[in-house]
Amino acid sequence: MLILTSEYMNEQLLQELALQAQQYPLLSTARRITISKLIDGVYRFGKLCHPYKGQFPGVYEQIYQEAVQDLFLYICQNFDKYDQERGTFMTWVNMLLSKRFFKEAIPKIIGKANETNVESSVLENLEDLTFDDSESEDNYISDFVKIRRYLEIDPKGIFRQTYIKKYPKVNFRDIAIKRWSGISWKDISDDLNIPVATLSNFYQRTLEEFRNEFRDLCGVEDYT
Repeated sequence: MLILTSEYMNEQLLQELALQAQQYPLLSTARRITISKLIDGVYRFGKLCHPYKGQFPGVYEQIYQEAVQDLFLYICQNFDKYDQERGTFMTWVNMLLSKRFFKEAIPKIIGKANETNVESSVLENLEDLTFDDSESEDNYISDFVKIRRYLEIDPKGIFRQTYIKKYPKVNFRDIAIKRWSGISWKDISDDLNIPVATLSNFYQRTLEEFRNEFRDLCGVEDYT
């Protein structure tokens, strides 16, 4: 016998509201009111997922709230893109939150400098160092967080000891942390008064030198 809990009834109600809203004319008051009720219900009862929970310490809630705000705006403006044939309304909502809006919110909070994004600036080149094609996106982000924490702590002192020959005070650890925080090469160059080419070449070369260090940290076997 199926027991209808309040949680189950709430999800059922959300589904019914979603289907009801799609029946109203596009710009009608009834449609707008129903979507507003739906958004409120999703926020209070909808069991929104929490992508990458436990990661991005100190800024996770900011990223999450930014993502949820953008998600709700998208739903209001693109409501007819929901297709009940492909799943429940909450499945659609959580897919958008985890696959799109959370990821888009990351660089807004942890450093969007110069319109960089998390793939091109924060995770730059690391996929070649630590990841294989079969690795999931969750592990991909998790490995980055692990590497960044290891770099910041630098328990062996190897990252601080690796510096640009003519600039002994400019080490790999400091450059990498700046770069992985979304700061552009130009801004790093201006701050350190070192040409971009010098910084970038040193960074790329040193990443390769520490390839095995990062792979061992992430438990990735080297099949080459």
